[in-house]
This record gives sequence, C-alpha cells and structure tokens, in this order.
Amino acid sequence: MEVIDIARLEEAVVVFYRSTSQEQAHLHEWLTNVQTSKMAWQFSWQLMQLGKSQEVQFFGAITLHSKLMKFWHEVPPESRDELKQKILETIIQFAGGPKLVLNRLCIALSAYIVHMLSEWPSAIEDVINTFQNQQIPNVSNETQLWILLEVLQAIPEEMQAIYSSVKRPVLRAEVAKRTPLVIETTERYLQMQLEREWDTESFNNMTRAVKCVGTWVKNIGFPIENCVNMVDIILKIVNKCYWPCTQDPDGDGCMSADENDLAETCLKTLVNIIIQPDCHVYPKTAFILIKMFLDSLCNITKMEWKPDNNNEDIVSYIYTLFVSAVERHSQLLLSGITTTDPELSSLYTRLVHEILQCTDKPGIYPVEESCSSMALGFWYLLQDEVFAMTNAEERLKCWEYIKPLYAHLTRILVRKSEQPDENSIDKWSSDDLESFRCYRQDISDTFMYCYDVLHDQILDILAAVLDETIAQLQTNPNQWTKLEACIYSFQSVAEHFDGEETKQIPKFMRVLNEIPYETMNEKLLGTALEAVGSYCQWLRGNPMWIPSAIELLVRGLNSSMSAQATLGLKELCRDCQLQMKPYAEPLLNACQSSLASGQMKNSDSVRLMFSIGKLMSLLTPDKIPNYLDMIVSPCFEELSTICQSGAKTPQARIRTIFRLNMVSTLFSSLNTDIDDDDLPIEDLQNMQPVLIVMQKTMPIFRQIAELWVEELDVLETACAALKHAIVNLKNSFKPMLQDLCYFIVAIFQTRCCAPTLEISKTAIVIFYRDEDCKALMQQLMIEFVMHSFKLFEATPENGFSNIAETIETFYACLMQIIKKIPQSLDDKSIAYDRLIFYALKAMTLPENGPIRFSIQFLSHFVMQSRNYPQMTQAVLAAGEEILRTATVCVACVTPRQQVEKFADIFLSINKKYPAEMAVWLKNIMHAPNFPTPLVDDADKTKFVTQVIREKVNKRLLHQHLTEFAIKARGLSDKFQ
Repeated sequence: MEVIDIARLEEAVVVFYRSTSQEQAHLHEWLTNVQTSKMAWQFSWQLMQLGKSQEVQFFGAITLHSKLMKFWHEVPPESRDELKQKILETIIQFAGGPKLVLNRLCIALSAYIVHMLSEWPSAIEDVINTFQNQQIPNVSNETQLWILLEVLQAIPEEMQAIYSSVKRPVLRAEVAKRTPLVIETTERYLQMQLEREWDTESFNNMTRAVKCVGTWVKNIGFPIENCVNMVDIILKIVNKCYWPCTQDPDGDGCMSADENDLAETCLKTLVNIIIQPDCHVYPKTAFILIKMFLDSLCNITKMEWKPDNNNEDIVSYIYTLFVSAVERHSQLLLSGITTTDPELSSLYTRLVHEILQCTDKPGIYPVEESCSSMALGFWYLLQDEVFAMTNAEERLKCWEYIKPLYAHLTRILVRKSEQPDENSIDKWSSDDLESFRCYRQDISDTFMYCYDVLHDQILDILAAVLDETIAQLQTNPNQWTKLEACIYSFQSVAEHFDGEETKQIPKFMRVLNEIPYETMNEKLLGTALEAVGSYCQWLRGNPMWIPSAIELLVRGLNSSMSAQATLGLKELCRDCQLQMKPYAEPLLNACQSSLASGQMKNSDSVRLMFSIGKLMSLLTPDKIPNYLDMIVSPCFEELSTICQSGAKTPQARIRTIFRLNMVSTLFSSLNTDIDDDDLPIEDLQNMQPVLIVMQKTMPIFRQIAELWVEELDVLETACAALKHAIVNLKNSFKPMLQDLCYFIVAIFQTRCCAPTLEISKTAIVIFYRDEDCKALMQQLMIEFVMHSFKLFEATPENGFSNIAETIETFYACLMQIIKKIPQSLDDKSIAYDRLIFYALKAMTLPENGPIRFSIQFLSHFVMQSRNYPQMTQAVLAAGEEILRTATVCVACVTPRQQVEKFADIFLSINKKYPAEMAVWLKNIMHAPNFPTPLVDDADKTKFVTQVIREKVNKRLLHQHLTEFAIKARGLSDKFQ
C-alpha cells in the first residue's frame, strides 16, 4: 500500500464521520484498507495526539484496537512490553476524556491482556492493583475505577473475538482461571457502595461493575454455588434503587434514569447467573437463589401491579428474571407439585403466582402495560413439561394440579385479548397496533395450550364468560370490547372441535346471530365473521347451523368487513361444499349482487370468486351457463375491451390484473367432478364449465399476451389463470392444449420469462405421458429450452444476476421435469452441453435461487444419465468441469451458508461415475494454487479422499465441504 499521508488521512476521517451515508460508503473501503496496513501501528498513535479532533482521536483508537484484535502476529515479541506501556500511557493521557476514545483504549488493553496471558500471567491482577489502589497520579479515584471496570468487562468479549494462534478453548480456560478474582473484586466494590450515598459517578461505576459480572458469567461462567453472596448484594442494590423514590412523599414515585439503568443491569446480570448452562446440576443452590429473588422482588411487583405504572421497566425485568428462572429450572419447579417438601412446594406456588400476575397485569398491552407478553411462553412450557413426564401416576397428579390454574388463566386471557375502545384508540400508534395484533396471536396460541389441559371444559369456561358479558351489555351496551374478546377466544380453540360437541357451540352460534351488530363497533362483526369461518369443521358435522352461518356471512359481504366475510365464506365453501348444495343458488345470487354493487375491494372480489366456483360446481349442468354469463362474462368483456383499445395505461394494467385474478381464482375452484375424482374422463357426461369458458376466451388470453408482453406481472397473472385451469381440468384440458402451446410460444418469441417457463413445465409434466399429446409436449420442451438459451446467450457475461429469477425458474422447472419424466429430455435437439454450461454459470452467481436449483438439476441429470446414452456422453464430457466449478464454488465463490448444497453434486457423480470421479478430482486438484493458495497438497489429498469415500452419508460430506471451505477461505482461526 502507498505511504499514508497523515494530513490526508485526518481529513478523510473527519469527512467520514461528518458526512452523509453515500459519502461514507465511498470512504469506507479506503479507510478499512488503511486500518489493515502495517503502517497503522505507527499512525494510530499519531492520530491520538492531544489537540487532534475527537473524530481523529477515536479513529486512531479503533485502529489500534483493530490491529490488536486481528493482526497480533505483526507485533515482534521484543516490542510487546513497549506496546503495553504506550497503551497504558495513552489511557492515562485520555483519562479526562473524551470518554469515547478512552473506552476504545480500554478495550484495546483488554485485547492486549488476552493475547499476553501466557507471557504475562498476572496481567489482570496487575491491572486491578494499579487502578483499584489509585496508583495513577492526577487521575480521580472514580475515573481510575471506570477504567478498571471497562478493561475487565471487555476481556471475555475480546477473548471471543480476537484472532489468535491459541485455540479458542485453551484461551477460554486461561481467562476462566481469573474469573474468581474479577468477581471477588467487583463484589468487594459493590458491597462497599451499599453503605454509601450514591452520586452520578457512583451510579455509572456501579452499573459498570454489575455489567462486568454479567459479562464474565455469560461468556466464561461461574458456578452458582459461589454466586450467593453476589446475588444478595445485587438484590439489595435493586431495592435501594427502587424503594426511596416510591416512598418519598414529595416525589412522583418514578425512578430516575440512573436508578433505572442500574436496576435493569442488575436484573440482567441475575438472569445471566441463573441460566448458566450447568447450573441445573446445583438444584439446592438454584432453589436458594430463586427463593432470594422472590423474597427480595415480590414486593416491588406487587407495588407496581397497576396500569400505567411509573416503573414499568423494572417490573418487566423482574418478570423476565422469574420466567428465565422457571424455564432454566423447570424440572426443579415441576417437582414442587409432587414433592412432600413444603418449602419446595411453596417456592413453586409463589413463582407460578408471580407469572400468573404478570399475565394478568392490569391494562391493555402494549400501551398501558408491557409485561404480560413475556409470561405467555411459560404456559406452553408448563403443560408441555407435565405431559412429557414418564411416570404416569406423577403425570396425572400434575395434570389435575394445573387444571384449576389453566381454568383461571383462560379467564385472564379473555380479558387480556380485549381491544382498545373508541375512547382510547387515539393514543395508539401504528406500531402499538401491530404489537397488539401479534400479542393477540400469542394469546390465541396460549388458548390452545389451555385446551390441551382442559379439553372440553374450556368451552364451559368461555361460555360462562360469554353469559357474564352479555348480562353486562344489558346495562352498558357500549362494552363491545368484552364481547369481541369472548368471540375471539371461542375462535382460538375452534380447530379442536368437530361435530360431536353439541352443548356450548350451538349456544355460541345462536349468540353470533342475535348480536345487533349495526349498533356496535364494526370490529365486532369482523371477529364474528372470522369465528364462523373457523368453525367450518364443526358446521360440517352440524349442517342445520349452516343457514344461520350463511345469513351472517352474507350480511358481512355488504359491510365494511367484507374481507372477513369473504374469508369465512371461502372456508365454509371449502370445508362444507357438499352440505352447501341446498343453499348454492340463493348464495350465488347474493355473491353476484355483492360483486355487482362495486362496493367490495378488489382483493375481496377475487377471494369471493373461490366461493363462487365451489358453489357453481354444485349446480346442475343446465344452470351453470346462466351463472357463468352473469358472473364471469363481465370479466372477459372488460379484458376484451382493454385489449381492443390497445391502451397500456396504469389503470388498464391494474384492471387487467384484477380481472385475471378473478378468473384465476374461479378456475382453481370450479370443478363439477366433485363426487367423481377417480372416474375416467370418457365416462363423464358433461363438459367441464372451465373448459367451456376456456374455449370461448383463449383468444383473449393471446391478445393479453401480445398487448402486455413487457409487463411481467400481467403475464404472471395470465399464466397463473391458465395453470389453475390445467391443474383443475387435467385430462379434460386436452382439447385446449394446442391453443395453450400457441399462447406460450407467442410469449417466448418476444421474451422468455419465469411465468411462461412455469406454465410450460406444468403442461409437460401433466400431458407428456399421454400418447396423444407426447409429440406436442416434446415440441414444447424444445421451445422451452431453445428460448431460454436465446435469453442466456443475449445476456452479457457480467449480467446474469439481472436475470437470476428466470435462471432460477428455468432450472427449477427442468429439475421437476427430469425428476418426473426424464425421458422428455432424451432428445437430440436438446444441447446437453449448453444445459450443463449454463447450470455451472448459475452455480457461480451470488443469488441463492440459481445456486440451489442448478445444483438440484445437475444432480438429477447425473442420476438419470446412465439410462440414456446421449446424457451419459454429456456427463463424461463435462464431468471434470462440473467438479472443477463445484470445488471452486465451495472454496471461494459461493456464500458460505450455501456450501453444503454442493454435496448433492459430489454424491450423484460418485454414485454413477465413481471411477471417473476419482480421476477427475485428482486432475483438477493437481493445478497449482487451486482452488485457492490457502490449501496445500496435503489439504487437497485429504479432501479428495474424504469426498470419494462418501457415497451415501450426506451429513458427513456436508462436514467435509464446510471444513474445506473454511480452510480455503482462510477462516480457520475464526472457527476454532
């Protein structure tokens, strides 16, 4: 690298930190290269001279840290002591600030200490002695303590991050030897602070001390039986942060920012202590610590059990601690149910009570409270642990014990799922509403866990809450939120109930139809419509309730809740299609009326077409044409009008896509063979309605293709409609196959795109085996490949990422074809060498889709090739190049998370061409510096041996490829 001009570098740093992101991106690469140069060891000190700007000093400090972290091997052993002295002197130089620079210098010292632990074993002791005993003149005691804590806290994190020749486990073991000293040092300091009054500096350093403990425990570990005293001190700090402010008669009862920050850090550290990986082997100590948590913190949660409380953050962290303790020590706490030990039983009861209180926190989440969401996972854990118990007697005892708890929980969840009403919704932001939506979904899942414990009893509880709510509505008609929450709760457990439940669900259905929706908030009707849809399986077994369900859904179609109505109707028509036969005509008329009104959103109209198709399928053949004319003709009339006008306006494009989506959805659901799935086509009396529509409208599809050939989304929608028609009709579509091929080729001649490739594949897979269609499908196959090649050949060498989606679809379709009908590729007109060439090209792209599907295609091609002489010759001719490209991709080209996918290629060649593979691999590995200069001959030989050995075990081959990739990319040190 060129000699670095310090003035230019300083100017670049200032510009970088004070400029826009676009300018930063331009400078970032140059500054990064500067940082990695060997000259950085010199200029980092120059940049940190006094009088320089803060940005320049900070860049000098992060450069020094970066060099210590990644380029320690550049420091000669004889210079290391001098380097230590310079770091310490610079730390003292910046003791007065800026803190940003001082912090980075402390982290740099931490990295130095980790590297030097074997040569300077007393490093941590010496640093503690230097700064704790205030041996630095002209630097305040609090600042020296700040420096010490910053250095200690960073050591475990630097141990995880630095590049070192020492293996990571060895490094970790060396650092772990110092854990007792660090914990003892911080503990002694915190104990002394408990007896004093705290100012801002005290808060800052205590927060750092507690954070330091948490960092060492989290990254290194410290046996919990040695943590009891530290936990006691930390709990006392939390209480000292909380109680003075709440008991001050002149205050507002709200903790200060310093108190809040320290308490939060304390509680996070307690979580780190109680969830350590091996702490379950000390159940007695775990019991002691959890009891200490409860004894010390329950009064705080009790004090703050109210909506809009002043100290929500600390309560959230306390509940996080309780939930974390339960999750980590679930077996210990579960034994509290069956134990004869009253203390353990009491601990279990107290802890579960706290989590129940957390779930039942007053107010609506997340605006009036923010705690209750974190407790929901516990209710899954508890019932899951109970049902996983191997001892049947204990399992039954625990199950009976938790039933009342889950019955109580069910009532709580109904309340917590209440929405904000009209009076409070104004203070909710869009983020709040989205958080509440996710929270309600979590509550819905928790209702399912309640069902797992309570079974049918949950309906009795929900029905009782529903009765209470209806009674309350008599005196207060505005309380719609409670009724809506009840309906939502019933909806959440619907999937567990088929037609056998005849007590509570009929009562619920009756209530749904009796609610005066027009006098209440529209959201109530929306939830009721969703609930009807969710009970379709039950309605299938109780068809006498279908008319009332239809009545409610039709009411919804003509309301602002049409989205929920069309969803509910779709589920009803899908799950109860045969039971809907008596109501098909009047319901079709209602659907047609709703469509004709023009009041529905486009998406709702499209969804409604699914129900229309299902209902139309139930009609006698003589009635179907009339409804096709009423409902489908307007779609094609508008499409025809747009095509004839030739106006490619944005509005015309939107209407074309909308109308095609309506047709596509109808094609997916309109099938009169509902009772005759296995009947051969020759035995069917009547022509399928979709086929009637297709025969009349195929010319319109060709016109659409011609007009909108440049608009991918229009082509995609048109192809999707035709694909639904093919998949729905299968053999019945044969008369239209020639027209379909004309449609596809017409598009191919102008452009090759993913939608036409996809529909071609669908036709080939369905019709190739039919002797009547084979020649046509073979020709379509040739067009499919030929037009794709034309696109690839016209694409510049560096432009393949621009057509990544088409390449992905091409090889995904080919993979399906060769997997299901390999004989379709056995054709002299298909250039196998080009197929393989472009597959190898796709493998080297950065996009995941082309990589994945080109690998899958090549693997299937190789596996099938031995059955077809021409394919065999193609693999023999290209096999060495396939392996060369795959090896280069593994070694350096492909994103590392995609490397394992290449196992399929090595396995398939090894299965079908084992002798050739051994020769090919040795040939390509013989090249010098192949695949990268970072692998030597021994690495290559080992890799070849491993790959050749694995003919079946893909998991082992994944491992070999990953190891080779790490070595070839120079990542070995990072992954130790």
